[in-house]
Amino acid sequence: MTDVPRPTRGLSLGRAFGGRIVVQPSTLVMLAILAFVFATNGGGALDRRSFTVGLVLAVLLFASVLVHEIAHAAAARAFKRQVHEVVLTLWGGHTTFDARGMTPTVSGVTALAGPLANVALAGIGALALASGALDFTFVEMLEGDLTAAGIVRYLVYVNLVLAAFNALPGIPMDGGRVLEAIVWGVTGDRYRGVRVAAWAGRVIAVGVVLVALALPLTQGRVPGLFDVMWAVLVFVILWPAASSALRAAQALGRRQGVFAGTVMVPAIAVRFDATVEDARTQAHQAGAQEVVVISADGAPAGHFPVTLTDAVPPEQRGAASLQSVTMPLPRGAAVPADLTGEGLQVALREWWGRTDVWTVAEAGRIVGVVRLEDVMKALQ
Repeated sequence: MTDVPRPTRGLSLGRAFGGRIVVQPSTLVMLAILAFVFATNGGGALDRRSFTVGLVLAVLLFASVLVHEIAHAAAARAFKRQVHEVVLTLWGGHTTFDARGMTPTVSGVTALAGPLANVALAGIGALALASGALDFTFVEMLEGDLTAAGIVRYLVYVNLVLAAFNALPGIPMDGGRVLEAIVWGVTGDRYRGVRVAAWAGRVIAVGVVLVALALPLTQGRVPGLFDVMWAVLVFVILWPAASSALRAAQALGRRQGVFAGTVMVPAIAVRFDATVEDARTQAHQAGAQEVVVISADGAPAGHFPVTLTDAVPPEQRGAASLQSVTMPLPRGAAVPADLTGEGLQVALREWWGRTDVWTVAEAGRIVGVVRLEDVMKALQ
């Protein structure tokens, strides 16, 4: 991310590692839905007590998600990244931070921090239960027995599930970002990493549906409405997210292959006091299509295509000054030959409206000019 995102609307719960903790209104809707599901999970009647138990379990689930997201924020902060927000949403949460100059290590470690936090919580809970100090029965807790041991076992279970699900190696899960970082680090191509992780996310989305339908069969029963709904719900979350990441990676990957040096028009630098004939001769000898006019102080001051000199009568070219064919060029409108994709677009954006041509330099020597029209075609 290159800019601070617009603040998310919702209930603010304070700050964590410099970023706002925000609860979106849709989260409250999900809390109510989960409370109902937990309250009626055992087939019992829905009453005030069972709904209260269900609501407590739902809140503990989202608390675990919050710890997961705060771990992302902590990892980002450890890499000296500015944390913008930690947001709880209808389907979980997300953390935003300054992602400029991202590296495979920063991306992978930050993504991995979330599942590791859930594993740590589950481990702490398991140690507490193993100590023998707590007496628990998970089924009784769902029926209304809110024992301390029951709550701890529930937290262990929930955090293990959160860790396992988020560790799946496919976008949009954290494991997908880790896979992306590994491929990125090995190949040096970030967008190849995204493509691999996005395809893995698609495979996982299909796999979830197959597992949801096959699991009941292994138990000797036909998949019910709940099994199908659960599978479809997860699929419609995972598949679009993975597909969106894949499309973005394909587009951005193509852009990364666009260098200023590959879209430029070959050019030659000529002093301002040269004649049109001098410029034509030097350009033809160098195989250049453009001429960059250098001012007395050595800076590019203008340019013109060599073909423009065809309009000057041959008998006048030896005496005609370059002013007759030169178009002005703003001082500083230049890019290096090795500037690529997004960086090229950002550099040119600073000049949009003031010029549509930039000089291209390599090893301190002008080798071409970049035209806005050519860059936009290449980036599309």
